Amino acid sequence: MNLKSKNILIRICYIIPFLIFAYTFIDERFLVDERFRKVDFWIVIPMIVFLYQSFRNSIIGWLSAIILYLIFLFLISKGVLSSIDDLGAKIDMQEFIIQCMLVLIYLSLGFLYWKIRPKKRLI
Repeated sequence: MNLKSKNILIRICYIIPFLIFAYTFIDERFLVDERFRKVDFWIVIPMIVFLYQSFRNSIIGWLSAIILYLIFLFLISKGVLSSIDDLGAKIDMQEFIIQCMLVLIYLSLGFLYWKIRPKKRLI
């Protein structure tokens, strides 16, 4: 893979999460009837981190993206473990398998972020 296509792939890997968080921000902030809403920092901080990382691709931005990744991995794992208790009562086996597959996809995304980490640019 040449350097230009590798840089484009890296930018795409960081711009997609930014777009997801931006859509969530717009959906919560502007598409509701309430006039004054608080800004949810669980959405704004990842937006800023992924936008910065898609433009700059530095070690500091990568570390902050990985910290966000680990926080969301913890929250996802906590949700899957709590759904084990609800298995049979509130959710069925098919929904549980879908949750486990989404965790595996999320883990592969973390592996991809590990492979495309920057090695030279600090800031």
